[in-house]
Amino acid sequence: MKKNCVSIKSFNDINYYISVKIERNGELNNLQKGEEKVVIYVRDDPVIIIPGTYFSSFKDAIEELSEKSHLHNKNNEEMTIEVLFTRLCFDIHTWSENNYGSQYLHFKISLPLLKKLRDVGETKFQIIFQQEILTRYATSTARVKGFLEQEGYLKLISDFF
Repeated sequence: MKKNCVSIKSFNDINYYISVKIERNGELNNLQKGEEKVVIYVRDDPVIIIPGTYFSSFKDAIEELSEKSHLHNKNNEEMTIEVLFTRLCFDIHTWSENNYGSQYLHFKISLPLLKKLRDVGETKFQIIFQQEILTRYATSTARVKGFLEQEGYLKLISDFF
């Protein structure tokens, strides 16, 4: 099925750890009839829900994510949940294929995902997570630094380094 020149899928495994899904009509416990959300999972745990904690609506998500991703609307296509889903899948895949580097994915998605990934027990995720916190705090805008402080990321830096 094609819509707005974007192939629509409702579920996409990014890698062994991460998957993205469009949730519809009661698939999540808190969905109302007709409501849709994009959910990013680490293993089977939902980490990012759009709209949700970090993005209050699809419009807000699209506006914020377009700063960092391929979500900018080059062809004036309608920004639907399917377009958001497809582009998030692409961005998250690119991010994971490039060793989870902060230049590939918006901080409101990459940092919560890395935080959850470090809990899977692989040392590489602990190292990447802490490096990203330090890098983001040292080189980012006041908005990103505020996010790191507000969400408690700075408290997660250990004496590991």
